[in-house]
Amino acid sequence: MDDPPAQSPEFEPGSSFDGFTIEKQVGEGGMARLYLVRDQAGRPRVLKVPRRVLDVDPVAVVAFENELRLARYLEDFPHAYMPVSQHGGDRHYLVMDYIEGPDLWTHLREKGCLNEAQAIALVKKIVSALAELHHRRIVHLDIKLSNIMLARDGEIRLVDFGLANHLDLPDHIYESFHEPKGTPAYIAPEQFFGVRDEPRSDIFSIGVMLYEITTSKLPFPDAQSVLGVINRIKREPVSPRSFRPELSEEFVALVMTCLQNIPDRRFARMEDLYHALERLEQKRGAPTTAVPTWAKPMAALAGESLLKRINGGFRRILGAAEDDHIDDIKSWIAAHNLRRPAARYRIVAALDNDSGERVDALNREILAQAIRQARLQPSIITVLTILKDHNIALAADERERRELHAAYHEAREHMMRLIATSAKGDLSIGVNIRSGDAVEGIAGCVSDYGADLMIIGARERGALSRFVLGNTTYKVLTTVKCPIFVVQETAARSARPQIAQTGEVAAQGIA
Repeated sequence: MDDPPAQSPEFEPGSSFDGFTIEKQVGEGGMARLYLVRDQAGRPRVLKVPRRVLDVDPVAVVAFENELRLARYLEDFPHAYMPVSQHGGDRHYLVMDYIEGPDLWTHLREKGCLNEAQAIALVKKIVSALAELHHRRIVHLDIKLSNIMLARDGEIRLVDFGLANHLDLPDHIYESFHEPKGTPAYIAPEQFFGVRDEPRSDIFSIGVMLYEITTSKLPFPDAQSVLGVINRIKREPVSPRSFRPELSEEFVALVMTCLQNIPDRRFARMEDLYHALERLEQKRGAPTTAVPTWAKPMAALAGESLLKRINGGFRRILGAAEDDHIDDIKSWIAAHNLRRPAARYRIVAALDNDSGERVDALNREILAQAIRQARLQPSIITVLTILKDHNIALAADERERRELHAAYHEAREHMMRLIATSAKGDLSIGVNIRSGDAVEGIAGCVSDYGADLMIIGARERGALSRFVLGNTTYKVLTTVKCPIFVVQETAARSARPQIAQTGEVAAQGIA
């Protein structure tokens, strides 16, 4: 499955791939390579093609799949790279517009930080693009300098939607990884607690960006570890005026409002942030840019009252107590969860990652039972498997991490093959792979997703092995706090599942 060390022959300059002529490789990330190509009409395009390596970070694999999934919602989005998902040979890939220009991080590294007027003019374009993106029910969740491209026409393009979340679809990243994903210095505090459906998380990232492009500093430079993230949440950033005294108080107040730990204390919407930036631009006497269509009904919000709100928020920042920040976020998250619409019925189907005909037969019957249950009401199925011989959290070095990544990919491909042979495309099925103790992993998944139903298999074992080794299924039944269906191996072979509710297990003697 691994790519050879050298460039694959199908992507050598001058070669053809799926109707495109390869010019050169222009980039490479953890999961994919970027190629500048010409389409059949001679127009420049960029292909984003996944790498075939087992040691690729699993997050990068899922992120690329997420981009493929979201591509159809961005094909007519003028502020992105206009991606189109295609399939060539035995792999999916993305076709993107060629953006002739640098990313914002490269531009600032070469030119230096911006003054206040330049920063406002630039970020207004980014905020306008994000406002339209939010109207499409998509939250980016990975806004940072390197994900903003500066086109030659002076416009901006948002790139890398691998961590983005469409609010009307099951969250693909969350399904695979419950842990927070993104660049720690940029992502909002609530993202560290698993919240991925809050549009104001992008407003926090804009605050980090405004801070960085005007000071060349990050407001939270040490937030690269768990301890660093906790300390970041507990404290407020140093005022940007400590590095650039010429920045206006109103500008600093706006930045610090974006950087509030609690989403309710930030701007309510991207439109509000846009109008606050526009107000500052007008106060400076700079020429204003054309107002987007979506912004016109909100023009009244650009008055002095909004600046009073911003300054009031800034004063709340100065008076906030450090010790209250974590508790405040947890309280907000609890209230946020209560405000969410009722979630679809959640089914967790625990499959065995061992190989063999008997195991596969049991797995297929577990999945078939999950699908039968999902047909009864709108449901999300999470297929769970545990890497019993690995513990990702205890990986000591690069070699072990590579081995763990390879084990993850092999397990995931195994699960995807089972799903492909058992389910049709109209069901929402995600794959979640965990490592370590099986009972702890299953109980953790049920808890993380608030599962409504757990389906698990019971393999046939002799009386001696049950006595010496105990039984994973029985331990799960006595640990997990939700209704459980058990599919016995004998039932899988006869295609007639024997199902028991949690409270009936001990009496029925399920092994």
